[in-house]
Amino acid sequence: MIKFTATTASDGQRSHQPDSPLSLTANNQQNDSLTPIMQLAENLYAHLWQGQDNNCNTYLISNCLDQGKHLVIDPGHMKTQGSDEPALEMLLKGIQGDGLDPAAIGMIVLTHCHPDHIEAAGFFQSRLKTRIAIHRAEAELYEQMGGIADLILDEGDLILGYENPVTLNIFHSPGHSPGHITIYWAAAKTLIAGDLIFYRSTGRTDLPGGSLPQMKESIKRLSELNIEWLLCGHAYGNPGVIEGKEEVQDNFHFLAQQLMF
Repeated sequence: MIKFTATTASDGQRSHQPDSPLSLTANNQQNDSLTPIMQLAENLYAHLWQGQDNNCNTYLISNCLDQGKHLVIDPGHMKTQGSDEPALEMLLKGIQGDGLDPAAIGMIVLTHCHPDHIEAAGFFQSRLKTRIAIHRAEAELYEQMGGIADLILDEGDLILGYENPVTLNIFHSPGHSPGHITIYWAAAKTLIAGDLIFYRSTGRTDLPGGSLPQMKESIKRLSELNIEWLLCGHAYGNPGVIEGKEEVQDNFHFLAQQLMF
């Protein structure tokens, strides 16, 4: 069960991206250094990108959907654009390293529609009929880039599962892009920040649809939440995980001084 303010695309609409030849069983013989895995809390995992090329960090909440399926936030590239690093294969391997089945990924939430966050979503959608969720302000661009969203998000609660429901608070957090979202899991005191907030820095506002005033307001608003895990979209300044309420608030304080809000 999914309860939130949303519009569901027709089940007949699927990603325009072709099926990938990759297997859901990753090759365990290559690029071990690209798959650092962190279990941050019960059912919460971070897959932190450490390749040489650009790709995002990916986060996973396990067993939060019906039939024990999992939610992934921002699966990243299939292969990186500069040097063809096998980003998706490394992610699949990392999920297996968690003791989880990549075939049990039932939903992907995209924080925003930039290629380094969304490209691999089509693989899961076409292979596994994984449902893709994105904010309505990004959905048209996502379609122009070859994807079809199954779920259109607005700000509000995303309630997952029947038996032991998990509630995620979806915040519309523009600044880096018009429909950028951040995802707050209050029960775990966790904010998944996408490309809005990094360690001692923020996402870019000079890309199409970026806005510094909107970014300031989005960050100021989120700084009021009770956060002990701040999970960033990239390893800028640190691996992308800011741990502990004091460290999180110190990061917000630093950004407030830099952005003057």
